[in-house]
Order: sequence, then structure tokens, then C-alpha cells
Amino acid sequence: MTATTAPTASTPPQLPPPGPARRRRRARATPVLRLRIQAAAALVLVAALLVGALTAFSLARSDLDRLASVSEPRAVAAADLSQALADQDAQHADTLVVGYASTPPAPGQQPTLVADGVLAELTAQADRRRISADLAVLAASYPAGSAGDRTVQGLLNSLSLYDTLSGTSEFSATSQQDPVVGRPPELALDYYDLAEGQLQQTTLPQAAQLLAQAQQQVAADGGTARRDDRLGALLLGLLGLATLALLLRWQRDLARRHRRVLNPALLLATACVLAVLLSATTSLLGAADQVATAVDRGYAPYTVAALGQVEAANAEASESRWLVDDAYRVPLQQTYTGLMDDLERQLAGQTGDPAVARTRTAYLAADARLRQYADAGQLDQASVQLTGVTRGEVAFASYDFSTQLGRLAQQGLQVVDVHLAAAGGDLSGWVVLPSALLGAALVLVLVGVRPRLAEFA
Repeated sequence: MTATTAPTASTPPQLPPPGPARRRRRARATPVLRLRIQAAAALVLVAALLVGALTAFSLARSDLDRLASVSEPRAVAAADLSQALADQDAQHADTLVVGYASTPPAPGQQPTLVADGVLAELTAQADRRRISADLAVLAASYPAGSAGDRTVQGLLNSLSLYDTLSGTSEFSATSQQDPVVGRPPELALDYYDLAEGQLQQTTLPQAAQLLAQAQQQVAADGGTARRDDRLGALLLGLLGLATLALLLRWQRDLARRHRRVLNPALLLATACVLAVLLSATTSLLGAADQVATAVDRGYAPYTVAALGQVEAANAEASESRWLVDDAYRVPLQQTYTGLMDDLERQLAGQTGDPAVARTRTAYLAADARLRQYADAGQLDQASVQLTGVTRGEVAFASYDFSTQLGRLAQQGLQVVDVHLAAAGGDLSGWVVLPSALLGAALVLVLVGVRPRLAEFA
């Protein structure tokens, strides 16, 4: 009888070798796990690309809407408000000239009315309507209680005082019996001085403050839109390239491990991702360029021309004031010369438009003739030269010059509108397009991996 030796504590028990079924399960488990990891990674990257595209384009659209619907209209209203205020003051100054010929009429004849002020009054009424419309736009664009809202309310109060003072001046100038042209009563001059001081020291600076704030907001919103568009393009580019790299590598892996030349579903998913990658980055970068062009080549020239109209209107007001007030002719002429020199520097650096240069030269020539008549004591001729609306007279030349500046301003706004609309076109459709293409890509990834998983079922 043979004795058996018990195993010692140091000798591990011997397990039987795995059977064929267990080896087959292990062999199947490794490719299945690999396929599932690859499919999960592809699904995560495609979903991330979809979320990134929707987020980037939603942010870009929001930035563009804020620039096009809030900031730019607010800035345009502020610039137009400054111009309308200055032009209204110039028309009020023209009413000081209203009157009959300074030479007494012959016996039995009626005095000759040299300047009736009707055109100035009609223009002032049109300016007042513009002011009201601009203030309504500005008031609606600021949240209640904000700094901008408080500035608008302060401007309304200031404008109310200006209207009272200028209205008293105009009434005094036009209600006297048989007024002499260019010789308003002292009361009219005094009230006009008060009104102009109110305008120049309070009302126009408040309007200029609103314009400066609006310009800063346009620049800030334009910069934000460009930055977000470019960052969005970079983000989508990185996500898209990572997704393409994974899909292509997976396609190669499937071809090598499973003896398949191509996986049609994954090939279509790759095409969808590539289409979104190229079109999305191109659209975002195109929108960024359009916004930059709108701000730099449209809004900036518009601002220069609009502020030029303010300077021109202030210069026109100083001419009328110069004619009717002998005591202040020297400082008023210096004011006019300084305004026109400043305007020339601004326009030479920003526009260089030949029509503006031509009308500015004609305006200066008309002003020179006005001062020649006045210096020679020819008050009637000087008044006609100031208020006349035929070529070569101040009112015509001033209007022509301001019209050319207005044309430049409108050209700038047209550039803004065209390029902001083009940016909107670049960003349109980017809710449906990525959802459709990348949604299809998600389905195609599942369709592409399902037959391979079925091989190991």
C-alpha cells in the first residue's frame, strides 16, 4: 500500500488549465471592449463638437445682435442729436437777422423786407423733430436708473431751459414793429447769449458725453464680437480636428483588425464632421472680419463726418451772431476760423473727399463776401448774403457743405449696414445645420460599430 504525501503549506494548489470555451470568451472580450471604447470616444467628441458649435454660434449671434440692434443705433442717435442741436441753434441765430432794409423807403413806399426768417424757422422745426426722435431712441436704449439714463434726463432738463431762452430771444426779435435787418433789439441778443451759453456749456457737452459713451460701447461690442468669433473658430477647429483624427484612426484600425477596406457609416460620419468643421470655422472667421470692417471702415468715417456737421453748424451760428453784434465781431470771427480749421484737419485725415473740399472752399468764399459787405457798412447786402439761398450766398454754401458731410456720414452707415448684414448671413442657419449633420454623425457611429460588435456576439 502506497502512502500519499500531503501538500505542504508552501506549495499552491494547481488549477486546471482554462478550457476552450473560456479562451474563446477572452478572445472575444478584448476586441469588444476596444470597439466600445472607440465608439464611446467618437460619440463624446461628436457630441462635444455639436455643443461647441451651438454655443459658439449662439454667442456670436448674441454679440452681433447687441452691436447691430443696441450699440450702433444708440451711437447714431447720439451723433444725430448733437448735429440737430447745433443746427437748431444756427437757425435761431438766423432769426436775429430778420428785418426790413436799413435804408428808409422813399415817401409813399412800403419798406423792403430783406430777411423774413421763414426758412430758418422751418429748418429749426425739422431739427426739433429730429431731436425728439433721437432722445426717444436714447431713452429707450438705456436701462432705467443707469448712468446713460441719468444723462438723458439731464439733457432733457437742459434742453427745456434752452428752448425757453431761445424762444424768448426769437419772440423779441420777430415781434418788434418794422425791425431793421441785422439789428435785433438788445433783449433778443441778451436772451440769445443766454441760450447759446446754455447750449454750448451744458446741452451740447451732455450730448457729446452720450456720444462718447456710445462710441466706446460700439468699439467694445465690436471687439467682443471679433474675439468671441475667433475663439469659437479656434475651439471648433481643435474639437473638429480631434474628432476627425479619432474617426480616421478608427477607420484604419477597423480595416487592419477586421479585414475591412472601408466602413461606409464611419466614412459618412467623417464627412459630416469635416463639413461642419470647414463651414463653421469659415463662417465664424468671416463674421469676425465683417464686424471689423463695419466698425473700422464704416462707423469710424461716419463719426468723423457726423461730428463735422456739428462743427459746421456751430460755425454757421457764429456767422449770424457776428453780423448782428458789432461789439463781439473779433472773438466771433476767431471762433469761426478755429472751427473751420479744426474741421479741415479732421476731414483731411479721415475722408479727403473732393466734393467736401470743394463745398468747404465755396463756403469759405461766401463767408469772405459776407464779411466784406459788413465791413463796408452794407448791412442789407450782408444780410442777403447771409440768409440767401442762391449759389454763392452763405445759407446755400453752408447747406451744400453740410449736405456733403451728411452724404459721407450716410456712406459710412451703409458700409456698417452691409457688413453687419453679411456677418448675420455668415451666422445664419447654424442651429439647424450642425444639429442635422452632427446628429447624423452620432447615428452613423452607432450604425458603423454595430456590425463589428455583432461579429463577437
